[in-house]
Amino acid sequence: MSLSLGRQIRASLNLSGSDSLPAFPWLYPYVEDGPRLDQVVHRPIVSTALVGPTGDVSDGLYALVDSGCSHVLAAPWVAFAAGVEPKKSDRILQLGIGGGTVNVRFVDLRVRLIAPGGTDEEFVEWPTEVGFFDQWKPTFPMILGQRGFLDQFTVTMSQFSQATAVEARETFDDRFGIPPSP
Repeated sequence: MSLSLGRQIRASLNLSGSDSLPAFPWLYPYVEDGPRLDQVVHRPIVSTALVGPTGDVSDGLYALVDSGCSHVLAAPWVAFAAGVEPKKSDRILQLGIGGGTVNVRFVDLRVRLIAPGGTDEEFVEWPTEVGFFDQWKPTFPMILGQRGFLDQFTVTMSQFSQATAVEARETFDDRFGIPPSP
């Protein structure tokens, strides 16, 4: 069985129980990702965790914000930490990654965005599909793409400022006077 490309879980953001949850925007500094062609590359990174169906929570992870990725993807060891076994999923999609094609298995989980500079108790979380594949090659253990992250927030990445801003989803529409989409 293949994953339906139209399948999308409508998220509702849950706030942590912390009384001191910082207000949006949340600003995350870019993170150095080693030299490439004799230059240091900085990446848009946010702090996250995955929450499994029984409440198991992975350790905090750096996740790459990638506007060119259609999905939320994570390394196989993150699935184990969240208490899920992706190999049991029959929702499989072949994706082009790193110049090759891989079979990605999708599982319904909750993504937790941890407030910058905060503790593991300061977060928002929402349900989404997370894809896993065996031969993980990306530098960071999680990739946040269009479905499951960029559709939940207004996200601004600035190479000039070396920072990523995460704001409430409606911020872009409010800022530019755009009527909300259905």
